Amino acid sequence: MSMPVRVRAVSVVALAAFAPALAPAVAPGALLASAGSAVAATTTGSLSVTPARYIAGQAVRFRGHLGNRARAVHLQSNMNRPGDTWVDVPDSAFRTDDTGDFDFSFRAPAMFNLSYRVVAGGRATPSYLFTASPQELTLTPLGGDPEYPFYRVPAGTPFTAVVDTTPSVRGTFGTPPPIPGRTVTLQERTAPDRWETIGTGTTDADGRALFTVTAPASGTEVLRARQERWTEGGSEIGWFASFPAYFAVSGDGTVDEPSTHATVRDRTPQSPYRPTASQHYRWGRVRYDFAWEHGQDLDSPPSKGDVRGGRWRDTSDGTGRATPFNGGLVLQSKLRHVGPGDRGTTTATMHGAAQRYGRWEFRLQGRTWETGAQPYRFRLELVPAHSEVTDCSPQSIVLADVTMGSPGLAFGVRSQSAGTVWQRRLAHVRLADQPFNVAVEVAKGHLTWFRDGKPIGSVTDDRAQLGVKLVPRLSLIGEPDVEMNGAQVNSDWQRSWTLRHGRQVTSRRALPSAPYSSC
Repeated sequence: MSMPVRVRAVSVVALAAFAPALAPAVAPGALLASAGSAVAATTTGSLSVTPARYIAGQAVRFRGHLGNRARAVHLQSNMNRPGDTWVDVPDSAFRTDDTGDFDFSFRAPAMFNLSYRVVAGGRATPSYLFTASPQELTLTPLGGDPEYPFYRVPAGTPFTAVVDTTPSVRGTFGTPPPIPGRTVTLQERTAPDRWETIGTGTTDADGRALFTVTAPASGTEVLRARQERWTEGGSEIGWFASFPAYFAVSGDGTVDEPSTHATVRDRTPQSPYRPTASQHYRWGRVRYDFAWEHGQDLDSPPSKGDVRGGRWRDTSDGTGRATPFNGGLVLQSKLRHVGPGDRGTTTATMHGAAQRYGRWEFRLQGRTWETGAQPYRFRLELVPAHSEVTDCSPQSIVLADVTMGSPGLAFGVRSQSAGTVWQRRLAHVRLADQPFNVAVEVAKGHLTWFRDGKPIGSVTDDRAQLGVKLVPRLSLIGEPDVEMNGAQVNSDWQRSWTLRHGRQVTSRRALPSAPYSSC
C-alpha cells in the first residue's frame, strides 16, 4: 500500500474543470454516422483480445488471422439486441502482414455487451464480446464503509483518507483493474459547482492512494477523489470522480441519517429501437453528438459533429454526481442503490455550442431504487447559456419534467419575463428502464416537441421565444438535508442540429398556457 500524502490546509489549489445506457459505436442513420452499415461477411480466421480485464478507453490488443495475404482490415461493432446489425467502427483501419496476420491496439468501448470483429471485404473474424468494467473509486477514512457517504472524525486532528480505484461495490459489472501510477487528486467542495484540489497522489500497485487530512475544528468537510486522465500506451481514459463524502466532526450531529424502508423496483424488458425525430424528419448533419463510447470524461469534446467546443459542467450540493457510465451521461444520487444517504441536487449543464434556434434530441432512461415519501424529480431543459444553476430556472424550454417512480411527463416553456408557462403533461409516460427519445425544434414562429420521433405539441405564441442562446441541462432534484429515495437517470446520447435541413414541424396540439408560477 502506498504511503499517505499529507494534505495541507490548502495546497496546490485548482478548480475542478467546469465540467465533472448504451449508444452504438456508430450512431444510427446515414446522415449522422461517420461509417456505414456492414455488408454480409463470411466468418473465418481467428481473433483474440487482451487483457481480459479493462475499462472503457483502455488500449486493448487485437491479434488474429484473416485470409492469407496482406490486406486492409477494420473493426465492426454490434450491440447484440434483436434487429441490430454490424456497423463499421470509425477510425479503426489497420493492415495485416503478408500472411494475413494482424496485431493492433484500439480503445475498449464503454457499452456493456457490445461485440467487435475484424473485417476485410467479405471476410470477418469471429466476434469478441466486450464488457468493460466501469471506472469507479471510493473515498473513506481508514476502515470506513465505502457504501455509506457520511463519516465522523475527531476535531482538528489528522486522519487517513483512503482512495480505492478498484472497489468491489460494483461487483456485478466486474471490479476495475488497477492502473499503478495514475494521478489522484483530493478535492474539497467549496460551492456546488466548485471543487478545490487540496492534495495530489498516485495509485500504488493495488490501485490505492492514501492522504493525510486534518479534520476541521467544527462542522462538516465534503471531499471527493478524482483519478485523472490516463493516456499511457495508447489508452484514452477520461478523468473520473468519486461520490462526495462527508467528514463531520464528532459530536456535531450532522451525519446521522434516518432509517429508510427501501424497495428496488422491478425492471422491464428493453426495446432495442426507439424512433428519433432527427431520422424521421431528416435533420441532416449533426452539430454535435455526445455518445460517450470510449471512456470520455465531462471535459471531452463531442464524439461527432461540426461543433467541437462543447463541454459539460457538473454540480452537486449533496451526495450525488454526474458522470459518464456505460456509454451514457448518468446522474446518480449515491453509490449504493438502497439504504440511507441520498441527498441534494445533481446537475450537468453544457458549456459552449449554444444556439438560439435549432433542434436538440436526447435518449432518456431512469431507475428508481427506492420507494418512500421523498422521490427525486428529474428535469431536462434548455436554459440560457451561462445562467445560474437553480432547481427552477425562470427561463427554460422543458423537454422532460418527471417525478421519479411515478407516471407523468411534463414539457413546455417557462418564461418569467413573459409572465407565462406553456405546458402539457403526458400522464402515461414513466421514466424507467424502458428508454425513450425526446426532442425539441426551436424556430422563428414556433416551438415543437417530439417523443420517439412523433410531434406531441407546439407553441406558436411569440412570447414563448426566449430570445437567447440555449444549452441543455439535466437535473436530479432533491433536498440537501432530507433523505430522498435513491434514483438514477441515464441519458444515452445528447445531440443538436441546425434548422438548415429537413422539414420544420408544427403540431396540431397547442400547449395550453397559464400565469407564471414556481416549479
